[in-house]
Amino acid sequence: MATKIYIAAAGGGTGATTCAVGLGLALAAAGERTLIVDGDARYPAALTVAGCAGLQVYTLEEARRGGCRPKQAIVEHPRSPNLFILPCAGCAEKKYVSAATAEVENFFDYVLCDRAAKDVCDRAAAVCEPYPLSIKGADICLNRLRDERFDDAGLIVNKVNGGLMYDGKIMTPRDIAALLRAPLWGVIPEDLGMPLGSMRADSVKAFRMAAAKMAGGPDRIFSPAKSYAGAGGYIKRKMRSRI
Repeated sequence: MATKIYIAAAGGGTGATTCAVGLGLALAAAGERTLIVDGDARYPAALTVAGCAGLQVYTLEEARRGGCRPKQAIVEHPRSPNLFILPCAGCAEKKYVSAATAEVENFFDYVLCDRAAKDVCDRAAAVCEPYPLSIKGADICLNRLRDERFDDAGLIVNKVNGGLMYDGKIMTPRDIAALLRAPLWGVIPEDLGMPLGSMRADSVKAFRMAAAKMAGGPDRIFSPAKSYAGAGGYIKRKMRSRI
């Protein structure tokens, strides 16, 4: 039986889908057969972020209507053999999404449910940005998850600008996790190319560290501020402040 993790966010724009894809790629690279269930009923964003746009043959809505089986709506990543994506675009019936997830889970080691199939998940994590409005939203999101039986819901702090963190202009992810009383599962650096389907080397490293911790591995957290220390970091911070 797969380990099923619900990826939550208080609102759009925090990067829940990009985090689901990044974690999925990291788990797949570690040899874990991983399925991402993209709960967006309007657009298959996970396919675009993962670089798989246009590869879908069947939809989950077709499966719901009896035109195919749920596993036929799953898209295999062409460059990451252990990664699979089940887009829910077109299917707004949440109970069917949960039933379809339960039907296919035995084919996988991990199932990452991006705002979908919460009722069949074992664990949960909230994604937030290191800014006051998003932190408040994450507090509400985590409290809701705790009320819904996810007592140990984790926190992933996304889009962390290392320069702002180094200068003390934003809270550190560990301080955010302490404030929200949630275990810190991962820290993901700001990476403007991620929504476009590309990822910097430090982002890949951050996701692999987060995935390893989620899987019970070393308690290591990526530090976005590290590259901003020293003389080279000072120049980098000055350059960023002028952009």
